[in-house]
Amino acid sequence: MSVRQLLRRVTMSDTSCGPAQRSPASTGGGQMTTGQILLYCGSCLALTAVGMAFLIHKASVSAAVIAHSETPQTMGRFAPIQMGGLYGTVTVRELVNYYLQNPPPARQGTATQAPPGIGGC
Repeated sequence: MSVRQLLRRVTMSDTSCGPAQRSPASTGGGQMTTGQILLYCGSCLALTAVGMAFLIHKASVSAAVIAHSETPQTMGRFAPIQMGGLYGTVTVRELVNYYLQNPPPARQGTATQAPPGIGGC
């Protein structure tokens, strides 16, 4: 049994009809021609290109922002970080000092091992 024959036998309930009445499902009845396929694919590509052209300005960054992001900043120039709760705002310097004084515990088996030698000198 082909897919078309199977789809012709499928019935779907119609909400406007009574519970016992059913109407056959509409399958569209045809395939797309080569011209329709090319028109569909071309319109999808054109719509995508037009959408990207309009949205590229939203994603672009000015030269001043790029220059500022490439300039290294000191810890004192960062804005305080809002930690919430009991901590309030904490500066980056305080976070780095806390990390240096209280490093996280090392896990077992995560130490880096030397790569195996591949012969030679």
